Amino acid sequence: MMEKQKTIEFSVREFVEFILRSGDIDTRFLSAKRAQEGIRLHQKLQGAYPPSFQSEVFLEGDYPHLGYTLHFEGRADGLEEASHTIDEIKSTLYSEQSLREKPNPLHWAQLKFYGWMYGEKRGLEEVHLRLSYIHVETEEVFSPEKTHSVAELRDFVGEVVARFWKIQELINDFEKIRDQSIAALEFPYPQYRRGQRQMAVAVYRMIEQGEGILIEAPTGIGKTLASIFPSVKAMGQGLIKGIYYATGRNTHKLLARDAHLLLKKRGLRMKSVVLTAREKICINEVFECNPTACPYAKGHYDRVLEGVMDLYQREDVFDLQALQDCGKKHRVCPFELALDMSDLSELIIGDYNYIFHPKGYIQRLMERKSRTMKMALLVDEAHNLTDRGREMYSQDLSAGEISLLFEGKFPKRLQLAAEDAFDEVRLLSPQGELSHEKLPGKCTAALLHLQEEMGRYLAQLEEEPREDVMELYFRLSDFLHLLDFYNPRDFTIFVPRPQVLEILCLNPAQVLKNRRDRFKSCIYFSATLRPFSYHREIFGEEEAKVMAIPSPFDPGQLLILHVPEISTKYSQREVSLPRVVEYMRHFTGAHRGNYLYFFPSYAYLELVQRESHWDEHQHIQSTDFTEREREEFIERFFTGEETHGYAVMGGAFSEGIDLKGEALEGAVIVTIALPAINPRRNLIQRRYTLEGKNGFDYAYTIPGMMKVLQAAGRIIRSEEDRGALLLLDQRFQEEKIRSLLPREWRIQEVHSPAKMEQILENFWKE
Repeated sequence: MMEKQKTIEFSVREFVEFILRSGDIDTRFLSAKRAQEGIRLHQKLQGAYPPSFQSEVFLEGDYPHLGYTLHFEGRADGLEEASHTIDEIKSTLYSEQSLREKPNPLHWAQLKFYGWMYGEKRGLEEVHLRLSYIHVETEEVFSPEKTHSVAELRDFVGEVVARFWKIQELINDFEKIRDQSIAALEFPYPQYRRGQRQMAVAVYRMIEQGEGILIEAPTGIGKTLASIFPSVKAMGQGLIKGIYYATGRNTHKLLARDAHLLLKKRGLRMKSVVLTAREKICINEVFECNPTACPYAKGHYDRVLEGVMDLYQREDVFDLQALQDCGKKHRVCPFELALDMSDLSELIIGDYNYIFHPKGYIQRLMERKSRTMKMALLVDEAHNLTDRGREMYSQDLSAGEISLLFEGKFPKRLQLAAEDAFDEVRLLSPQGELSHEKLPGKCTAALLHLQEEMGRYLAQLEEEPREDVMELYFRLSDFLHLLDFYNPRDFTIFVPRPQVLEILCLNPAQVLKNRRDRFKSCIYFSATLRPFSYHREIFGEEEAKVMAIPSPFDPGQLLILHVPEISTKYSQREVSLPRVVEYMRHFTGAHRGNYLYFFPSYAYLELVQRESHWDEHQHIQSTDFTEREREEFIERFFTGEETHGYAVMGGAFSEGIDLKGEALEGAVIVTIALPAINPRRNLIQRRYTLEGKNGFDYAYTIPGMMKVLQAAGRIIRSEEDRGALLLLDQRFQEEKIRSLLPREWRIQEVHSPAKMEQILENFWKE
């Protein structure tokens, strides 16, 4: 029996651009706005098609090559069956004469692929191809046309495939090595930690069944490895072809990278890429992505293919350092290089934004459902996705921003549009803390008209616009874009202060689910995912399975003390401040070592820190820490010198940091960390209350307690760790609060600093 040919799937546009692209990177505002104006003109030209033309016609075709089947897909802008004419629309700034003298090879290549697919499918001898260029400024249309035999087009496709095959051969050779290494791969340690194998088995089964699961697993059991290892094994069994590891913090991205490096030491051969924000990975002296300011942007596409092949052959882990080194060597942009490497990687490690953000998602990944449906989505520290989801789908816009168009040398049409939009925003926002069920049609129309006039104005500029005008256009576009997702059940129009409108996402469930559904399986995991009913609803995963893995650590390893007499409610903080400071002093004085003090806000942190005159080991988290300063904060705990870190719950140091052994002896948690009462949270509370749920728990109690548990999780990180935890807040004795704490916690009440110090001394002597 003949062996079935292996199929490789491609998007025509992406395939052609990847192989044949050339020129510069240019993300300047003017360039981007002209591209957006091109979208409008594109739609205008499609709207003018005669009835005989179909728009957005799906085309596909198979090209056999060296034992493989290359499957291509794409959408033609226009198609007329009677004349076998395929039309592709492109906006341009070039004149008709220059386009005749120097045709764009990418445009014609894409159209030729469409012609080949269409002609081959219908058994035609020839097809008619037309490029419809529309000038961005004049809106004049120029349409060069060509007739090709299908045989000619097939030969052209073969030439492009042959160029691509140099890369595909590397991939084919590596895939054999990869599959063999996965088959032989064993867990990288002699044994699993308690609970770790249970989680790994659950991850594998969910991928196998194509389902979702929420896994709550204690801090310190190795959740990162317990999710990646079974996913890799599932890939070896052909259950999936790739993994996206989504996280909200850079520290967690590094943990996922380190898990790959660990497996690599045990024989795994697999490609992974760590996606880093454009501004953080930039290697130019100034952060400006255009050919004038950046030598890596100028001619990037002429050189990047060579860089891709070089990096693919030399490295398995494409992290920040590897990408920057390759960028310097080949004089290409490391950020754009990373995106190219994501097409060739089995494991993609990146922020939540690249999957869930309404505009910031990775188009080349998320718009290829044929790829994502063969991938597993691993959502690390999934409890953070709730607030991040709300943030991603919320956006404000003020009348004050719009008013900048009233003065200056702006076209009269633009100024009139700005005045109309300004009036509509003011009409809906006479005072703060109002909310509207939806944005009235008249206001929406005024904002859309303003966007259209701004787009027209910006497209006609010959130089970069003012920065404030640029910012307004972006914000206006983002605001209007969110209206595409708007429904009165999950969103509201909020007025945070006079003359400001905000699209406020109350419940991100549907928008998160829409993105998650593009993947075969989704694994959410965190140390804090209970109540499961809350998270299943917030994630839009009502049918997902749940698993709670008990702590593998002896409860006796963690001494938990609570002072029930101290109230740390906002109204009582000044009164209780001396006792809070006193308990902190005795807690750390009982045993020399490193400690973390966690507070609900920077204001409270500073209040306590100013009164802690006794503490000569203070190390304070700041609101404006740089990446390097965050690293230095953590490094202090490993110097051997006593360190007392003052940090904020929910911040960079309350989760995702690993302070094993003597790096951390204990922590003090001051208050139950409920979010501050505010109008936005009150609207969230109201939304769930109207559905018959406990809205206060959804908006305040549960989010606050998750921060507490994450902070407490810094103490015990391994079976050898011992540590102490002090809880300062009367409310820790309330039944509702206790129900949200881990079942294995053994809380002892203490009623004096002296008694507490005695208990601590006995604990540390054991």
